[in-house]
Amino acid sequence: MNSLNSNARSSRERKSCLKHALQQTLVLQEVINDTTINKLDEAINLVDNVTYETSIQEKVSNQQEVLIDSQMMTSSSKVLKTCTISLTKRMRDYDHIDFSQKLVKYLQETSEESQSPNWSLLERGVTKLFKRIANSSTLLGTLDPLEKKAIVRKKPEQRIASQVAVTVPDKLVPNVNTKDEDSVERTVRKIKKLITCYCKEAGKPLDFFQLILHPDDFGRSIRNMLYISFLVKDGVVKLKKDHRSLVVEPCRKEVNSQEKRSTNRMGIQNVTSLNMEQWRILKKAYRLEQPMINFDEEK
Repeated sequence: MNSLNSNARSSRERKSCLKHALQQTLVLQEVINDTTINKLDEAINLVDNVTYETSIQEKVSNQQEVLIDSQMMTSSSKVLKTCTISLTKRMRDYDHIDFSQKLVKYLQETSEESQSPNWSLLERGVTKLFKRIANSSTLLGTLDPLEKKAIVRKKPEQRIASQVAVTVPDKLVPNVNTKDEDSVERTVRKIKKLITCYCKEAGKPLDFFQLILHPDDFGRSIRNMLYISFLVKDGVVKLKKDHRSLVVEPCRKEVNSQEKRSTNRMGIQNVTSLNMEQWRILKKAYRLEQPMINFDEEK
């Protein structure tokens, strides 16, 4: 304790150190560079050493040192705030308006023939940034219907009543398959009416994927594609590709009757492929909130 007191600085020396550190932090507020934080750290360490050497009785008697210390803390906080603002500006110094103006100016200078920017000059550099993929089509082709096999029914063998005891159930289980087939037929008829009304009111074919996509249910989208294939097979509607995408429209009655008279060929059912990833991409591209086919199949 005696050695610490012997090496301690006097009140005048402590005041001089505190004033020097305060003056240094005031200068740092005006000039911000890469060494600002290091210099601020040196000044704060100097003040901490002086504060450690000062006893409580000396702080009570020398209020000027306490005042300079508080001013030092205020100045240090302002330096840190200035450094934070400077760092934020450096991180977001990109200005899209300035970049676009410089880009247009560069193209005007390189375009010798006309004053308007020649955007084709950026073609070689820009096209390298895009991933090139091959052209693809969602139509995989058509399949001819399979031949129906003739079912050979065996005659029931006569049995002796005493050999097998026949048990008659109390209640008969209804035929579930017949009910499912009826619900599918009702759904297909509703979809046919939906396509006919849309094309008649809009005066143009209906986008195929806008019709079959369900934004929340991948299984419903696949089932809607199957329903459309039934209508195509029966010759009620037809699929075709326009300049943008695949569209569906109802077939005219006179065309269907002529085709039936000119050929005996059975209807061909269209097969289209759609996986989960393609469904997600199409859902984002069309931005559907509600499905067009939005009715219960069982009703």
